[in-house]
Amino acid sequence: MIAKTKFCGEEEKKEYVNFCEREFESRVDAILKDICAQSDVKYITLSGPTCSGKTTASKKLISEFSERGKRLKIISLDDFFKDRNTLEAQSEGKRLDFDSEKALDLDELGRFMDDIQSKGKARLPKFDFDSAARTHFEDFDARDADLLVFEGIQAIYPAFTRLFRSGAKRKSIFINVFDNFIVNGKEISAREIRLWRRIVRDYKYRSADPEFSFFLWETVVENENINILPYADNNDYQINSAMGYEPCMLKPELENLLESISQKSLYYKKSREILSAVRGADSISIDYLPEHSLYREFV
Repeated sequence: MIAKTKFCGEEEKKEYVNFCEREFESRVDAILKDICAQSDVKYITLSGPTCSGKTTASKKLISEFSERGKRLKIISLDDFFKDRNTLEAQSEGKRLDFDSEKALDLDELGRFMDDIQSKGKARLPKFDFDSAARTHFEDFDARDADLLVFEGIQAIYPAFTRLFRSGAKRKSIFINVFDNFIVNGKEISAREIRLWRRIVRDYKYRSADPEFSFFLWETVVENENINILPYADNNDYQINSAMGYEPCMLKPELENLLESISQKSLYYKKSREILSAVRGADSISIDYLPEHSLYREFV
């Protein structure tokens, strides 16, 4: 994908954002129409690697399916994370694992899945990212829903998918950035774009500074290679969440966050590589995003 990075004015920027948004909407709409044509589908799993757009895509599914007369409820598998204290104890001094199935409370998840499939209701744990801990449980009643959407990185893991009973009518959706970007003549990998998204998102919404995002990225990539990408082609549908405008939209936040990284930092060189990649691009304001844009998840 060749990302447009130079514009004649603000109106051209707005038009480009709207063009990219329409392209994405058309990709999603084709999948929704196909699923709605299959009346026996009860469960949807929505998975993808970090910062692929799962959270907002799940909300978009609710809106679009609702317009088609379907009632959806969403279960975020992030709510089944173990507390940070538990993860630290099981790490035995090694780097914390936030991404593999070992980060999930599989016992609690198994109980939830059993109750949902047998009784239609269950106790749903709620996880708070600021405190990195489970805070409480809520009653979850799925009996009035036509579709249940399970959203999260973990929705593709065999440790989760095997919890569906034999014969369960399920469709799987995998969302990712599938295109490499050409930014000012330089190729930026799809995975690199997701790192840019994550740096900004983690700072704005998960109280994490850029160096911590860099620190975690190595384990994120390792987990993707082992637990996510090998299963990507086994899904019923794939959504490409690449947006041509994103290098320009991420630029102001990346510059603000990465310029402050010290030369003494282990991540100084990487931060300068990112800054160099976006330096020649024009900035695009997030104000040009539609209200329900998937990209609001990152900026």
